[in-house]
Amino acid sequence: MIPLVAAGTVGLRILKTLYKGKKLVGRGSKKVASFAANKGATGTSKFITGTSQKVHKGTKYVGKKIKKYPKSASAIGGAIAWDMFDND
Repeated sequence: MIPLVAAGTVGLRILKTLYKGKKLVGRGSKKVASFAANKGATGTSKFITGTSQKVHKGTKYVGKKIKKYPKSASAIGGAIAWDMFDND
């Protein structure tokens, strides 16, 4: 069992990782959208841009929830990690 103090710090670490991932996704989608626009696929470029904007809104929402409930976020992250690494 994770102590409650450690659970809050783990929640903040998840939040920092989320920010880094959001930054990488934003940069990657910008590059792909500009590449598609330069090749003449404007519809594809619009789709990529729209999708990246929706992902950005979703990550902002999740970030707000993690800030508001860091212990719950840590518990959920721990449960997901336990399922991923469990060898059953």
